[in-house]
Amino acid sequence: MLPHSLDEAVDAMAREPAALPVAGGTDLMPRVNAGLMRPHALIGLAGIAEMRLWQYEGRSSVIGAGVTWARLAGPDLAALVPALATAARQVGTPQIRMMGTLGGNLASRSREADAVPVLAALDAAVVVRSPGGVREFVCDGEPAAQLRPGELITGVRVPVLHGPQEFLKARTAQGFHTTLALVADPGARSVRCAVGGIRPGAQRVARAEEWLAERVDPGTGRLTDPSAPARFGALVADEMAPREGSRSNRAFQARVVATLAKRAAERAFSA
Repeated sequence: MLPHSLDEAVDAMAREPAALPVAGGTDLMPRVNAGLMRPHALIGLAGIAEMRLWQYEGRSSVIGAGVTWARLAGPDLAALVPALATAARQVGTPQIRMMGTLGGNLASRSREADAVPVLAALDAAVVVRSPGGVREFVCDGEPAAQLRPGELITGVRVPVLHGPQEFLKARTAQGFHTTLALVADPGARSVRCAVGGIRPGAQRVARAEEWLAERVDPGTGRLTDPSAPARFGALVADEMAPREGSRSNRAFQARVVATLAKRAAERAFSA
């Protein structure tokens, strides 16, 4: 099925709740070709222009689900959501970035859904549509698990923020793929941090966030304690303690998370 408007796509999803929407296909089609998935039907979204747009709505921006990684890395969106642009630049090959979309990344159940920790740290909302109307839910945990039958991700609503944003990724020889996003508002002494790759989706680290926020000087935007980044890294690692693997692998993952969190804090509060 190849709908040409969002209304047509929503109607198609209602008629075929078991169908899978596909835009760039960079995550879905390799699984289909490898025999890992056998979808009942596919609904092609590439021809729906309105899903490839973004716009301001009040104090938020709404980014369409069909916006590609390459578009997210562009200068206008990079100025608006720098952490998401940083994540976009690190996705796959140029060909993947030209085709892969934000909505496809959110709908993926892969632990390599790099957009999810960024949007979780931003307190962004996933916008979905069905014949019953439009609803939004906070982008935390695993967004794909929160979709109801027949719902289509149409975009994300991102608060317009002005503090530092960081995104870091580590892919190790041991096969671990770990991502971390940190968003700060020094004036409000607010810190939000989300980790991906350890568990499905992304998890916020509330205790570590609160601890680091208390050590931000609202006047200068700098940390009051030079040892705070290292301590923050240890707190994030403790809060995200891996539940799977051998003891040595869990210890290694904890060190990776701690290092990413430490570096993110150093970068965010260095200026």
